[in-house]
Amino acid sequence: MQIIVGRFRGLKLQSPPGQDARPTLSRIRQALFNILAPDLAQADFLDVYAGSGSIGLEAYSQGCRSVVLVEAHPVIGKTLKQNALRLDPAQTHVTVLASDAKLAVTRLLQQERKFDLVFFDPPYGIQAISEWEQGDDLAELLKPEGQMIFQHSRRDAVPETMAGCRRVKQRMYGETTLSFYMHERSTT
Repeated sequence: MQIIVGRFRGLKLQSPPGQDARPTLSRIRQALFNILAPDLAQADFLDVYAGSGSIGLEAYSQGCRSVVLVEAHPVIGKTLKQNALRLDPAQTHVTVLASDAKLAVTRLLQQERKFDLVFFDPPYGIQAISEWEQGDDLAELLKPEGQMIFQHSRRDAVPETMAGCRRVKQRMYGETTLSFYMHERSTT
């Protein structure tokens, strides 16, 4: 697994040991970043369920101003921290939050943090997605034209609206689907 484009192109990332992580395939990462390319320059990026950090660190390599990576699993989080330090040794632009995803999002909302791009890659299964449908208003994490992206199994039906956001497009890549959402106010 390596960074595919940008300042750190070719940099190999460490993979977490064991079977608990499901890294995003490079062809899906490439497709995602082809879609996001016009929005990456100087963007603030949040990667929830970051795993090894391949998505968030790719975003940083491709020009994002800041990246926040959230990972709860302690072993995976250790690998994530090592990967993040390789790209940002001073930890001024890449932040790792060792926290449960829901708790981290709640804290970010309380701090009134705003992001241009928010990426969620929860464990596959509709239950993981449905827990985000209600509760926190995820739209409040987004800047006015921000996007929220959920990576999920193509078998998992995702709602048209979710936590203050409306789905604006979907892209399928084999078993994996990327669902793109924007704040409901910006889609009407």
